Amino acid sequence: MSVYRQKDTKGKFKSTEFYYDFQWQGRRHYGSTGKTTKREAALEETRIREQLKIPKDTTSIDGAFDTFWEEKAQHYSEPDAVSWRLEQLQDNLSEILEQDRLDYNLSEVKTRHLARYVSARRSQPNKRGHLPQPGTINRELSLLRTLFNYANDVWEREITVPNFKAVMLEEPDARIVEVTVDDQEEIKKHMRDDFHDALDFLILAGPRASNALVGKGIVLTAEAVDFDNMQVTFQVKSKKPGGRRIVIPITGPMATILANNIGNHEDSVFTYVARRTLDGRHRGERYPLQVHTFRREFKAAVKAIGKPKLRVHDLRHTAATRTLRVTGNITVAQKLLGHTRTTTTEKYAHLMTDDFATQMELVHSGKLDEDEKSQNSTRKSQSRSHKVLKKRRK
Repeated sequence: MSVYRQKDTKGKFKSTEFYYDFQWQGRRHYGSTGKTTKREAALEETRIREQLKIPKDTTSIDGAFDTFWEEKAQHYSEPDAVSWRLEQLQDNLSEILEQDRLDYNLSEVKTRHLARYVSARRSQPNKRGHLPQPGTINRELSLLRTLFNYANDVWEREITVPNFKAVMLEEPDARIVEVTVDDQEEIKKHMRDDFHDALDFLILAGPRASNALVGKGIVLTAEAVDFDNMQVTFQVKSKKPGGRRIVIPITGPMATILANNIGNHEDSVFTYVARRTLDGRHRGERYPLQVHTFRREFKAAVKAIGKPKLRVHDLRHTAATRTLRVTGNITVAQKLLGHTRTTTTEKYAHLMTDDFATQMELVHSGKLDEDEKSQNSTRKSQSRSHKVLKKRRK
C-alpha cells in the first residue's frame, strides 16, 4: 500500500498522520488518511480505493468531475495540465459551496460562486510562490464552462450555466518579443556550435521547440522532410487522434540546414555531440537534441548577453514577426505558425501598423520597386540553390 508519513527537509516526520498517494484511471489521488498507525492507514486507503470504483452521480461535484475526466478530459492534448486545473476547480468550488451550506452539486454553482472562485484563486500562490496570472484563471473557468456544456449536451442534464463572461479576467496584451539579428548572432557566440542549426531553424520555420526537437511533442524526422516538393511536415498536438499536420515550404536557408543535419542520426534531424561518456552516451557520438537541453543552453546564452528574459518560445515569435514585417500578409504568418484561426495570429498585427509609414515612404519615393526587383533576384537565386540540393541528394 502507498501510505506514508510526510518528512521535512531534514528527514524528520512532520506529523504522526499517514498519507495516501496513488493513481486511479489516470488521475492522482492523495491526502491524509487521518490515521496514526500504518495498519489503520492502509485500511483507510483501501476504503478510498473502493469508493472510487462505485459509479458516481454526475450531478455531484466529485461525480461530474470524475466522469468528465474519464470520458473527455483525459484525452486532451495536455492531460496533466487539464488534471491540475480540474483539481483547482474541484477543491475550491467544494469549499465555496460548503461555506454557503449548499450540497456539492454542479447545479448549485452560480455566477456569484465563480466570482468568489476567481477571488480565491488570485491569492493562491503556486509551488514557486507566484500568484496565478489572469490567463491561468481564465483557462480554468473555460474548462469548467466546457464541463457544464458537456453535462447538458451529453449527460442530458438540465443545469443552468452560470454567466462565465461576467467573471472572466481581463488579460494583458500577448508578450511578443523579437530576437534581433544581432542578438541571434550574439547568442550563438555563447552557445555550443552543434546547437546553432537548431536555433536558426526555429527562427526560420517557426515551429514550437517540442515539434522540432525531442520532448513531449513529436520529434522532427528525416521522413518529414520532402526535398522533392520542398516541404517539411510538423506533427503537432491536437484534439484530433494522432495530432494535426502542419506543412510549410522549405526555403533555401532552411534546405541548407536540413541537408547538413539529416543523416547524423537514424531518427532525429537535430542532434548534438556528446562531450562525455555518461548514462549510455559515448563521447564524440551524436544523439537527438532534447528540448530541455536546448532550453538550458539557450537560457545560459541569453543571460550571457544581458537579456535573461528571452525565452525559447520567443524564437517562434521572431519567425512570425519577421515574416509579417516582410510580407505584410497575416495569412502567411498564420500558415507558418499553423494557427487554425486568424484571430490567434492577430496579436502580431500591430507590426503592420508600425511599418505602415515606412512602407508609404518607400512607395512614394519609388524605392519599393527597387526592393521588389531585389526580392525577385533573391527568389531566383534560392530556386537555383534548391535544384543544386536536389541533384546533390540524388
